[in-house]
Amino acid sequence: MRREQNAPGHRALMTNAQLDTMSNWYSPTRRYVEIIRQDHPVLPHFGIALGFEFNGENAEFPYTPAHARLQFKDFSWGGVEFSPVDSCNFTGVSNEVSDDLTIVVDGYRNDTIFGRFSGLLLSSAGPMAQVDSGYFRVLVYRVE
Repeated sequence: MRREQNAPGHRALMTNAQLDTMSNWYSPTRRYVEIIRQDHPVLPHFGIALGFEFNGENAEFPYTPAHARLQFKDFSWGGVEFSPVDSCNFTGVSNEVSDDLTIVVDGYRNDTIFGRFSGLLLSSAGPMAQVDSGYFRVLVYRVE
C-alpha cells in the first residue's frame, strides 16, 4: 500500500513504510496474523484480506486455525477500507458458528509464513463465490 500525496483521513499521516508494515503483520501477543493484498497501491480495484489466529512460538505444522476470515473486496463499490460491515463484497469465516473457510499454515520461518486456503465466500447481497486453491507466502512484520 502507498499513500497518496493529498489523501484525506487518518492514514494520510502514515509513511509508505508504515503502510507496508500494516498490510502484512503478526502480533505474538494477540496471536493473530493479517495479510492484505490489492492490485494497485494507491487506486486499487480488487483486494483480499486474510486474517487468522496463529501462535508462532508453539505451532506444529501443518496448522489449521480454529478462527479465520477472508474477505474479497471490489473497491469500485465504494470505500477504501476492509470492514466487517461491508455487505457488497465476499467474506468467508471459520469459527465455532460457521465453517466457510479452510486455512492451512504449512510453515513459519524467518518471519515468513506460508500456507494455503480454500472455501466458500458469501455476500450479504446474495451471491456466493468459491475459492478452491489459494496460496500465500508472506514476510510478516511483528507488531505488538
